[in-house]
Amino acid sequence: EEAERQALAARAQEAEQSTPEVIGDITFPTNQYTSNEELRTAIVDYAMQYLGNKYVHGGRSLAGGTDCSGFTSYIYKDFGYSLSRTPGGQYSTNGRSVSYDEIQPGDIICYSGHVAIYIGGGAIVHASNERDGIKISSNAAYTTILAVRRVV
Repeated sequence: EEAERQALAARAQEAEQSTPEVIGDITFPTNQYTSNEELRTAIVDYAMQYLGNKYVHGGRSLAGGTDCSGFTSYIYKDFGYSLSRTPGGQYSTNGRSVSYDEIQPGDIICYSGHVAIYIGGGAIVHASNERDGIKISSNAAYTTILAVRRVV
């Protein structure tokens, strides 16, 4: 019984530690960029400010919580781009398709039922799941990539 109580307490502590926190100090885009490279860097930097925020399926707020396609669409919206609110819509209608060999920071990677923003160095930032929230994954090819979409 004592061992079971300790195991439950350990799981509760672990769950508490993995709960994403909402970050409040956000710098919004200025929309004054002199090159596509500068704009791409700004998109990635802006997305990174939301690390640790909550994943909420169907959520409508970067600060309060959103899902993967909401994350990408709201990031791009703040830079003046209108993206589909669904992973399938982003895969089929937003930007133009480029090969993974041509990928640049700020491009959207489309997976089966999931999307993420490429940040460079083989890594992505994305609204992962309810446990992890918005996070960086170091291996963009952690699962099959269906497409890379270039919006900028």
